[in-house]
Amino acid sequence: MKQKITTLLLLLFFCVSLNVFAQENFKETTLVKNIVSALQNQDSKLVMESLPTKGDILYIIPMVKAGRPNERVPEVDNILTNFKTEASKDFNEILLKGTSFGVEWENITLQNVRYEPHNDEKIAIKKGHIILICNSNEIDFEIILRQSIKIKDKWTLMDRMRFRLL
Repeated sequence: MKQKITTLLLLLFFCVSLNVFAQENFKETTLVKNIVSALQNQDSKLVMESLPTKGDILYIIPMVKAGRPNERVPEVDNILTNFKTEASKDFNEILLKGTSFGVEWENITLQNVRYEPHNDEKIAIKKGHIILICNSNEIDFEIILRQSIKIKDKWTLMDRMRFRLL
């Protein structure tokens, strides 16, 4: 009986520590650094650097097709064009919305980063919302990088960005 309890406790400790120690330091990722710098400098070029490359898209397409064989996948160039258009539009909307609430972009500080996983069991890739908790002029807000994915050990912006006051 004592051996069963010891084994159970070791297994429980392993599961808990695996989850705790496997946490990434999102503050140190290139994606988070690029987005914060882009906001501080109001420079959309850094956002564009955070988007997937043609190679990234070509890497993901076979996974999507394998996981969802009936889903139509657009041409790579169309995907990239759409990402660039939407990211630029979102970035400008975030700047306008934040400014209207009194955010001074050059003075923002990154307080914390939160990750909410939204993995798809049909596609073997890590994805989720990366939430940047920021402050400027006593105004607390979040920048949500929706459905960001990890491609070849690098986080990439794949969906819309959102601004939300706290």
